[in-house]
Amino acid sequence: MGIQKESRQPQFDCTAQAEWPEWTSARLVSDEHFANAYESLDPLCRAAVKTAIAMYFRYDEPVREILHEERNDPLSGFWRARSVFCAPWAVIAFTPEYTASARLLAALMPAILCGVPQIACVCVEGKPSSQVLATCELAGINTVFSMPLAELCALLEETQPGPGRLVLLHKGELDMVRRQARTLNLPCFEERRDPVLTIPKPDKFNLDVLRFAQGEQTVFRALTNQEPVSPDALYAAPDAVRNHCLASAGNLFSLTMAPLALAPGCEGFWLHHGLGRSFFLTHRVGFGLDTGQE
Repeated sequence: MGIQKESRQPQFDCTAQAEWPEWTSARLVSDEHFANAYESLDPLCRAAVKTAIAMYFRYDEPVREILHEERNDPLSGFWRARSVFCAPWAVIAFTPEYTASARLLAALMPAILCGVPQIACVCVEGKPSSQVLATCELAGINTVFSMPLAELCALLEETQPGPGRLVLLHKGELDMVRRQARTLNLPCFEERRDPVLTIPKPDKFNLDVLRFAQGEQTVFRALTNQEPVSPDALYAAPDAVRNHCLASAGNLFSLTMAPLALAPGCEGFWLHHGLGRSFFLTHRVGFGLDTGQE
């Protein structure tokens, strides 16, 4: 078995500072709209967002993941070099009808936690909802644009350096943007439908806060269909949530079980399956043979 030697160089910034195209400044949502959305937000909803943000920071520690490492195995004659650094920018795009605070926050937080230097939200073909603006304000995201579909495509094409990252929160209205991203080789994550929720005991949760977090129609469907076939999330008492997560063997295990379970007090929290910090990181890997020559 070969002896492996690993060296990790000091952290360095691999990403040049990204800048949004100059013309986008005319599409910025005003500070007044931010202030109005924040002031009109119910204190319980505000607390739910703050609690969710604290949960993200507690269980996914913020690290600006910039490294370069080399691993050498002289006996086998192989070496590997690897660099990891955050994407230079990220755009979270949605429609004016989008009101799900928790799911917007779940799209923003992985980018924030891994240190993406430029993050913008874009409301396409209209003004962002007050729920969206208040959530952005609480998350510290001040760059929110309102622009037509064609201009969003131009923004993605013109912003340099690239590629950045794109998250689409929609129900098909932004399919043209998805095609544009494919043309640009721009990594893209989509939420293309509302999640299916199951809430066996609604009285244990603050439903007003949950409507703010997930949207009015999403919660309405959950309350009128208590036993969906394959829910995306289970809202239940703490013991039921623990048991749900431990049900991984025997007759209790089922592929139709919800991948996410949330207890009371976590109404403002969410996780998008497949959207984590790794999506916002760029990896460069090289392999070679040790020939004894530099």
